[in-house]
Amino acid sequence: MRVKLVPPGAVGRVLAVVALTGVIGLSLNTLVYEGTSRFSIREEEARRTSEHIVVVSRMLEGEDPARRARIVEYASTEHFKLGWFRQPIEPGARSDALTQMHRQMVVWEPSLAGKDLRLHLGSPGEATEVSGSLQLSDGTWLHFRAQDLVGKWPLKLRGILIASLPMIALVIIALVTLRVILRPLGLLAQAVTRVGYGDSSILPEQGPAEFRHLIRAYNDMQTRIVTMIKDRTEALAAVGHDLRTPLARLRLSVDCVDDAEMRNTLTHDLDEMELMLDSLLTYFRGDDHSEKPVLVDLAVLVTTVVDDLQDRGFDITYEGPEHCDATLRLVEFKRALSNLTNNAVQYGDHASVRFTVDDSVIRIFVEDDGPGIPEADMQRVLIPFQRLDPARQRNTSGVGLGIPIAVRAIAAAGGKLILSNRPQGGLCAQIVLPRQTWPARLTNTQLGALPSNTL
Repeated sequence: MRVKLVPPGAVGRVLAVVALTGVIGLSLNTLVYEGTSRFSIREEEARRTSEHIVVVSRMLEGEDPARRARIVEYASTEHFKLGWFRQPIEPGARSDALTQMHRQMVVWEPSLAGKDLRLHLGSPGEATEVSGSLQLSDGTWLHFRAQDLVGKWPLKLRGILIASLPMIALVIIALVTLRVILRPLGLLAQAVTRVGYGDSSILPEQGPAEFRHLIRAYNDMQTRIVTMIKDRTEALAAVGHDLRTPLARLRLSVDCVDDAEMRNTLTHDLDEMELMLDSLLTYFRGDDHSEKPVLVDLAVLVTTVVDDLQDRGFDITYEGPEHCDATLRLVEFKRALSNLTNNAVQYGDHASVRFTVDDSVIRIFVEDDGPGIPEADMQRVLIPFQRLDPARQRNTSGVGLGIPIAVRAIAAAGGKLILSNRPQGGLCAQIVLPRQTWPARLTNTQLGALPSNTL
């Protein structure tokens, strides 16, 4: 499983760039701050150290050597250690920081100017610790070790956080500002998605000039598309009405034919013509219809389609749960099921419908024992008006729109259709739908009253 480090979409990517810029700036700021705190001795620390050693050195000068050890012990603190010895501290590496500190101490306490004051950095792992020696008048040495409080992690983190507050505030302001600026782009993306399902709406022109121009172009395009679809639908409805009228007259004329065999042949041709007309009108109508998704007991719907085929004498079985809730366009989805199951019983001697449900997915398998579809033609069958003569018999009705109509209806329900050949022979049409749970469902009577024509 690949983990996406950059969020998808323009908004996410811009926000990611801003956040990355803030993180880099914060990191550099932290490094600079840490380097400064580790290798720079603040003037305040130098003054405090000079005051402390001057006071203690004066106390030692006037005391008996036997009491000096106790004096330095009492004068020591947790972060400022003192000692009295005959020899100075071994000299260590010199640095510009020590030179600067020595100069600051002498400036703050001029009495140190004529004395031998030696400063040294601590161990490499404790670069913020400064130690040193001050020679007393009798030749002995006052040793001291000052631990920089900034070197402690709790105070370091507090200092880093304080130094980073402006950067954090700028990043937050940038994120909020970008979200506001790019909000029209997100609304446009949502509107484009909705318009694909027939939910069109005019967006207000807002945001930067480029976004306003884009939204205006989208509104104009959407208006033209909606007008074109409306005109096409009205034209199809008119054509359908005009064609059904002569078909009805032909049926009346066929009823007057005395030859029974000729009458049956003509009636069959008229049925096939009407079925082709219904298929064409349904396909070209597309998503432009008033049917809305409703709550359906999908298991009962599948059972209804299977029972209808069994009543017509086809060998088809059902295996699955008794109830399963789903939200879909009822008539459209039942037509898709009818297309797939009718294909199964027409091209095979036996067909079966299996219904499985797990936590998130509903799967409906429509299987037959027919010739199947050559693998090279598996994608062609999804193309409208395609009939695969080598794999499917020509003695069946239709114009090659059954599966494309089913694909579109299943996609409108949020699912997909997967076609594959069975190892034992025949075709398997698998419908995959997202699972939903709802408190109520349509009754068997309502489902049975729906049309089940094969398109």
